[in-house]
Amino acid sequence: MSQPDNPYLASQPTPTLHGPRNRLMPAAIGLLVTSILHVVFGLFYFVYAFSVLNSPNAPAAGGHALLVYCMYYGITMLYCLLLISGAFSMMRRGSYLWAVTTCILAMVPLLGPCYFLALPFGIWGVLVLRQQGVRDSFTHA
Repeated sequence: MSQPDNPYLASQPTPTLHGPRNRLMPAAIGLLVTSILHVVFGLFYFVYAFSVLNSPNAPAAGGHALLVYCMYYGITMLYCLLLISGAFSMMRRGSYLWAVTTCILAMVPLLGPCYFLALPFGIWGVLVLRQQGVRDSFTHA
């Protein structure tokens, strides 16, 4: 007996390994992971600084350096939240301009989350985003 043809199988697109989403996903995940790691390490540093400043043996004049580092980590954590937002935009292919800006911001030294880890993902993201097929896959907002 022969089986009847299923009319619904013809309309399903075949997944490709070289589509725009698959080319962009590793760079977006790399930026996302490095940014989340920086936020987690920053939160651990805040807990450490708080415990040192509130310990009974804390030096009276030694807390200023910890507060300056806490301010620096606070600023870089806000910066990482921008990178996380841009990485999600790259994954969803929302705004092309925001995705390019995120990759460029990931390459800025001294502000980058785990800078030496984020730099290759930023470069990779810019190179992939400049390809015509990837650029066309973003929604035009």
